[in-house]
Amino acid sequence: MGAVAFGFVLVGGLSQRMGEDKTRLLYRGRPMALHQAEKLSFVCGRAALVGKGTHPFPSSGYRFVDDGAETLAPIYGVLAALSWSPDDLNVVVAADIPRCPESFFAALLEIAEAVPAAVVVPVIGGELQTLCSVWRRSAIPALREAILADRLSLRGPIERLSAVIVPEDETVLMPGGRPENFLNVNGPEDYEELTKDDEALTSRR
Repeated sequence: MGAVAFGFVLVGGLSQRMGEDKTRLLYRGRPMALHQAEKLSFVCGRAALVGKGTHPFPSSGYRFVDDGAETLAPIYGVLAALSWSPDDLNVVVAADIPRCPESFFAALLEIAEAVPAAVVVPVIGGELQTLCSVWRRSAIPALREAILADRLSLRGPIERLSAVIVPEDETVLMPGGRPENFLNVNGPEDYEELTKDDEALTSRR
């Protein structure tokens, strides 16, 4: 039996480079946001969407958590998720990294279950993957403090918290940890790259 955890998909971005709401773009027949939620539901048993205003997919069956902030910054979504969550452990992922598989989320959760760290964050491409991470509710004060100080990068709280940073050479050895699985779908060219997955899947049928 794995850890008791809740899964959250962040859907509050502006999608300026894409020119349309990228969380609704289809990947393997489903909007990217719901594709992520389905994976987190499999890993955690429960999942919710976190964003601004009204529920973007009201008929999906997933709960929606409003981050309550006018400012666009993922830190508000993470804080809202942890504040709302009934569980100590929480897997938080962005909607726009849809290639990242259930196996990787599960492996991150196993690390978080084994250590008392407030956050577990992998590294890919030399960058902290802050929106593919596992958070404990003990991180809430640090997130609130950062927001009050108008320091809206998640890196700040992570540096001040008891964090497990999974080095890149270890991340790539984790199930599903290949760098291509962290493709961030920001613009049309990224979505074009992503849709090659669907084309390849169709051609194999």
